[in-house]
Amino acid sequence: MLRPLQESDIERLLQLWLYLASTAHPSLPVSYWSEQGRVMRRKLSAQCGRWKRGGRAAEVHWVYSRPDSSIAEGLVTVSHNHQVQTIFVSPGEQRHGVGSELMEQAKFDQLELTTSVLEENLRGRYFLQQHGFVEFERTFNAAAGQDEIAMRCRLT
Repeated sequence: MLRPLQESDIERLLQLWLYLASTAHPSLPVSYWSEQGRVMRRKLSAQCGRWKRGGRAAEVHWVYSRPDSSIAEGLVTVSHNHQVQTIFVSPGEQRHGVGSELMEQAKFDQLELTTSVLEENLRGRYFLQQHGFVEFERTFNAAAGQDEIAMRCRLT
């Protein structure tokens, strides 16, 4: 079941994201992701339930939870400039179509989406390719010490 982000989801999603980011990027220390998590916490907390820019949210967050539960098991965030900021699913829900459901929600009413992924995140890159994203640029991410791959999905 997809639903908007709630304040009560934030801690669970941040813990889940930290675990998944750390395991998908074994070359980076957990401290790298902890700092990114602090930034994410501030953004999620500030935007949870608030609308900005004349009725449009700066970012839209969709949460997946099982139909019989309110526990957040996945998240997709799309910015106002059509960028998938994050998409992840708990290990127990992976390979059951949850990520695809979140991606379909992200694509809804869009002409194009972009995102970026670090080079070593092979599963993330494969997932994005399966959903129509193609690489269009690489830049070196000095903080991560590896290339960051920009990807695009045209939906028209």
